[in-house]
Amino acid sequence: MIKWRISGQNIRIFSGETVLKHMPSKVKGTVDKIAALQRRWALTLLTFASFLWAMNALLAENWGSPTRWSWTLAAGAFCAYVLAVLWKALPYNYRLEDGVFFSSFGAANLLSLLRGWFLGAMAGFIFTPLPSGWIAWLPGVFYILNGIADLLDGYFARRSHQVTLMGERLDLSLDGLGVLFASLLLFRFGTLPFWILLVGAARFIFLFTTWLRKKTARAVYDLPPSPFRRPLAGAEMGFLGAALLPVFQPPATIWAGAFFSFPFLLNFGRDLLWVCGIRFDNLVSRGVTRTIEGLTGVVKRWLMDWLPLGLRLLIGVALGQALWDWFSASPSFLTAWTPLGSAQTQFQLMRLFYLFGTVSTVLGLVGRGGAALLLIGVGLQQGILPLGWPEKSLLIAACLLLFCGSGKAALWKPEERLIRHRWGEQTDG
Repeated sequence: MIKWRISGQNIRIFSGETVLKHMPSKVKGTVDKIAALQRRWALTLLTFASFLWAMNALLAENWGSPTRWSWTLAAGAFCAYVLAVLWKALPYNYRLEDGVFFSSFGAANLLSLLRGWFLGAMAGFIFTPLPSGWIAWLPGVFYILNGIADLLDGYFARRSHQVTLMGERLDLSLDGLGVLFASLLLFRFGTLPFWILLVGAARFIFLFTTWLRKKTARAVYDLPPSPFRRPLAGAEMGFLGAALLPVFQPPATIWAGAFFSFPFLLNFGRDLLWVCGIRFDNLVSRGVTRTIEGLTGVVKRWLMDWLPLGLRLLIGVALGQALWDWFSASPSFLTAWTPLGSAQTQFQLMRLFYLFGTVSTVLGLVGRGGAALLLIGVGLQQGILPLGWPEKSLLIAACLLLFCGSGKAALWKPEERLIRHRWGEQTDG
């Protein structure tokens, strides 16, 4: 006999026959729907096994048996964890607002299960030597795909009106693991120093702290709204995905990592102190607090409005001549082999990223995206051409634009709404 629980109530399964006992009245479920979900779980098990088998066979082209099976066992262990979470969550596949029970997973939960594939693959690389060749691209590609699926699953859940407790449980079981695995891999590969592990552990330190305070009957304070929390987290995830790609190496990754990770960690530390009831305004006098708040408002307006405009103009001036030179002729001495093929191929890509990034940032046309393109251009340049102070300054300016946005006199800033609200979320106005 298997026992399940739905909101404190029991569901018992006897030899293939499901009896729903004391199910909450708002949950409109049926025995057939529970059985249909069990069949879909079995099919999901087969798809996870097929994914592991296909990856094992693919890796056999470049890896020997011990390394390949180390990857498979680690990835398989994580996939087993995802399947266990899904099995326990099956009885909770009902819509939160009205209790309608669904007999299918829905597009959102299928995307979450795809995240299980991608994260499982990343977990496998934690226990293997540094990959090379085309395999070196896989950790970064899987992490980026995980981030895209994470963005889309909530969107589809809200748009299809299928926000379920099962989906929430599945999503929560995966949240934070991508950042943790990416941080571990970047440290192991030598791309970033030890402090990147703090980024990976941040969510779990936060969860442990809140759990411990509840366990010891101490107050846990709700976090206040913050205009920086989502942008900092999104920028950090984007940086981790780029840093995992084999074309980006130190010292550029360390420079960029410091600009992305330290603000993220400072904000995390503030949030951690807040839930513990420690606030900076309680440590200083009320007059000092009002002065700091006034200065903060002025600095915030300056950072969000006028500094980005100045940076955009600076980028246009700094890269204008360089772009003209790069598009006039290609350096003939670039003959080395790179992860993208020849150095000439990487040079062509570099100047395209610089071109589109410059146009985007200078015009304020999806400026944050343009800043990301410029950062990729710097990373590509580092692999084939030396980085001088102009490129290092460009790296700093692009990081600041990615955080602050396009500021004043920008043509189109659709990314601002996405940063402040979840995709597909209905907002007033």
